Amino acid sequence: MGTKILNDIHNDIKQLITAITSYEENEEGFQICERFCMTNIKHHRYLSVDSNSTKEAIKALIKKFSIHGKYDVAKKFEELVDTFVLSFNFEQHPQYDLQWHLLTLLLELANETYKSDLETLKLTRGECTFNITGENESEITEEIDWIEYLKEGQENFFNDYKSDTDSEWSNDTEDNIDIHSNFEVSINITDSNKAICIPSVEKELNKLSLALNEELNSKNWLLLNVQNSWWNELEWRKYPVKSNFFDAHFCEIWYKASGKNFYTLGTLSEYVVCRELLWMFYAPSQMVVFQQNEETKEFFIRPNISIPSLTIVAFNSILLPFCKYFSMIYDIEQFGIRLYSKQDDFCKKPPLTYETYNAILRQHLIQFKNEIINIEKILMKQDSNFTFLSLSSILKKNLYNIKILYEVHKKSISNWILHPNWKCASKLLSSLYFEIQNSHNREKTNICISLYLASFTVYLNIIDTWLSEGRFEDWREEFIIARLSNSAIPENSTQYETFSLRSLDNICLMDPIMQFLIKKVRHIGQSIELLVSLDRITDIWKINIRENELKRSLVDEFYIKLETEISKYSTNEQEKEEISSSQQEEVAKNEYDEDVERNITKQLTEFNNPFLLKAFEDYLPPELLKKNNSDDINIPKIQNIKIETNIFERLEKVSNYILPFRKILENILADILISRYNGASKLVKNIMSEEYKLELHLMLMRSVYMMEAGHIMNKFYQRLFHEIENNQMWNNSYFLSCILEEILSQWWSDLSSRWSITVSNIHTNQVLIAVDNITLHYAIGWPINIVLNEETFIKYNEIFRFQLKLKWALWTLNNLRFSDLEGTKLMCKRNKLEQFHIRRIESLRFCLLHAITSVHTYLSGQVLQNLSLMLEKSLTQAESLDTIISVHNEYLNKVHEHCLLTAEYEDLMATITNLIEMCNHIRARWNYKKLTFATEELDVLENSYNKYHTYLALALHNAVQNKDANYLTGLSSAFNCSMSCI
Repeated sequence: MGTKILNDIHNDIKQLITAITSYEENEEGFQICERFCMTNIKHHRYLSVDSNSTKEAIKALIKKFSIHGKYDVAKKFEELVDTFVLSFNFEQHPQYDLQWHLLTLLLELANETYKSDLETLKLTRGECTFNITGENESEITEEIDWIEYLKEGQENFFNDYKSDTDSEWSNDTEDNIDIHSNFEVSINITDSNKAICIPSVEKELNKLSLALNEELNSKNWLLLNVQNSWWNELEWRKYPVKSNFFDAHFCEIWYKASGKNFYTLGTLSEYVVCRELLWMFYAPSQMVVFQQNEETKEFFIRPNISIPSLTIVAFNSILLPFCKYFSMIYDIEQFGIRLYSKQDDFCKKPPLTYETYNAILRQHLIQFKNEIINIEKILMKQDSNFTFLSLSSILKKNLYNIKILYEVHKKSISNWILHPNWKCASKLLSSLYFEIQNSHNREKTNICISLYLASFTVYLNIIDTWLSEGRFEDWREEFIIARLSNSAIPENSTQYETFSLRSLDNICLMDPIMQFLIKKVRHIGQSIELLVSLDRITDIWKINIRENELKRSLVDEFYIKLETEISKYSTNEQEKEEISSSQQEEVAKNEYDEDVERNITKQLTEFNNPFLLKAFEDYLPPELLKKNNSDDINIPKIQNIKIETNIFERLEKVSNYILPFRKILENILADILISRYNGASKLVKNIMSEEYKLELHLMLMRSVYMMEAGHIMNKFYQRLFHEIENNQMWNNSYFLSCILEEILSQWWSDLSSRWSITVSNIHTNQVLIAVDNITLHYAIGWPINIVLNEETFIKYNEIFRFQLKLKWALWTLNNLRFSDLEGTKLMCKRNKLEQFHIRRIESLRFCLLHAITSVHTYLSGQVLQNLSLMLEKSLTQAESLDTIISVHNEYLNKVHEHCLLTAEYEDLMATITNLIEMCNHIRARWNYKKLTFATEELDVLENSYNKYHTYLALALHNAVQNKDANYLTGLSSAFNCSMSCI
């Protein structure tokens, strides 16, 4: 862009700004507009104006005028546009499509076009006026003199504040100028019947003179009423003291007596310093008396300045204590400025909790500043003598509130740019909570609770959206619970593992409110996520919202209950009377509204016009519109409960004592969240039980894994044992799965295909070795896998393998036939040694049979059956899916422990395993031919059994006595009462 063209544009822009805004070039607003326009022109990257869009906009505007009935305006506007387009050869202009640029600009600047009346537009500054209608000049409506109208009462207004004109701030010598005495021009229009009226020169000169006179009067008023010249004269300015008392001149007397140069000191009136002191509380910044350090941002008193009645030392000692409050206010305000100063698409966003906290913090500051304004108004009237001491006593209480705010603020706030948002938000809430708990001052407690409740609403909104609509919306990542990304969720995880608890500070872990949220909200959220996945989230609304009750947000419900709880502690009788009267008025109003709505609805339904009812569906409850019988219509009562916006003022009015906010908050949150938790959990439990048959699957687990269905599993494990011992190809997983499916299909035909068996790559005909390499699987889908997950299947398989080993031991001992040991009757009579060996091995068999049968009876009867009955009873009483999961896990852990499969009972399990393995040795020698020379082997077997039996008896007795394992009492008695093999 050429320099010459740019200069022309710059000049045009100046004229445009002056025409639109009426700013002068030396005003700050003019410079801001100029910089903005030049920056956009120099660096713009926009396309040229679309002439077609401008034409369409003009046509639409013409159509709009026509719709509003302004046909003359529409016609006149169209003619003016055509005249403008044809008035100049725009094609020869170097700027392309200049006419459309200008028209677009005018359209953008236009405002409230529907009120336009082109005939009444008045042109100024010598522009020609075209009288199209040919009306007479006498018919023109008399205009209002707005200048005189607005200046009415101005004199009385300034008389109320005599300090503006008579105080030390104003100059003593200024001449007032009478604006009516300088220019008086009369205008006489003689020819009023002409079609085209050319304004006279006298009229234009009169307008110009009035404008100049108004400008001059405004400048003179500013000189008289705005006192800022003394700022530049402070180093040598001496406030004139008109008093004969020496105390009024104490500063000068002191300086002269001490030999210092009094002329290097500037003195101000006490009134001026008091005004600036109040200004500093309202807007702490660099001023005359009070200065700010650019590095530390701390405020201090300007040196070599005082009032005539005080020395510099005394002056500083009085005003210096206020400087720390200026720094407090400045620091608090800078916190809010920094929250929004760096917000763009690339910078980190602050937590919404901080923004809400800052809003309520600013409310407290605004309340303080309003008090400062009221004090300043009293000071300006000068009805009473204000001094530093009297002003300090008035500010004392308000400054104490500022100190409370600042101390709480510094303890609660973290650097949100450096720390994660969830740590900042949670620490803020917990810090405010403990400030409430540890406060011994009612005012501090009320301030902290107002900050806490305002900040806590962000969490409540997140929880409300999550629990009511199923959307976990934490856009600033400030909630204590986080949703795991898809990449972070393990493949085998269930739906309940999609959320995790974020790492929190130690102060949050000690916060009971935060811990309550962590516990309850996480469980509720899991149920909500399950309902969302099942597309059943709308069913939760039917549970939470009662009949004829409006859906209420969590925040509204929280504040309503808070208002109810707070009113219980009210000690002000007048407050109680006001509350009761307001409630009565509300009830009366609701009754009146009920009658009105019933009459309106009755009339609407009598028309039986569906289109009319459709038009009013937004104004009446939908259930009313569906009813045909208007006599049975019941209007639901809607109580418009006003939420207290300023909780601090509400608390100040309620009681003169500190309220038990911990109890109040915990009761409210427990009431709200537990009710929603119970509703969601009950719905999930019903869906899982009725639609997905959860109890049936749990019963099937016990029937197969724990072999409660003995008549079914007996066929399976006997065939399994036979295949392992006789078939070398038994370790085919598909083969074993087919055997299991074939047996189970006779009783559970629909679920038999879900079962399968996998075998590790092993070749053996030993059942005990093979069982350790067999895993039973049950294919279950979501959402049942929330309850029956991999951890539970691992425990089920451990119990299943232990059951198989016991079944095999009993099966082996029961299949030992005495005929194989005695031989045939034709055989010669045996000698006494052979008979003795036969009796010894038979005795070992009976001892083993007793020991293993005792363990099997304990496991099948006392453990599995009793615990199963307890499980079924607990499942019928469970009201939520979480309860079902906890009950099932507790049952499975108990079974796992009672089966001696935990690490605590490793020695006992090893001994029982040795007894089971002895069955294999007994069977291997259960033949009269192998007993001839088996004396030593029988001795080893008998000694081993005696050792195992004795150890089991002692270990079980110690477990019952020392480990509180009462469930092992029966098994311990079985081994204590049995006779050892000799």
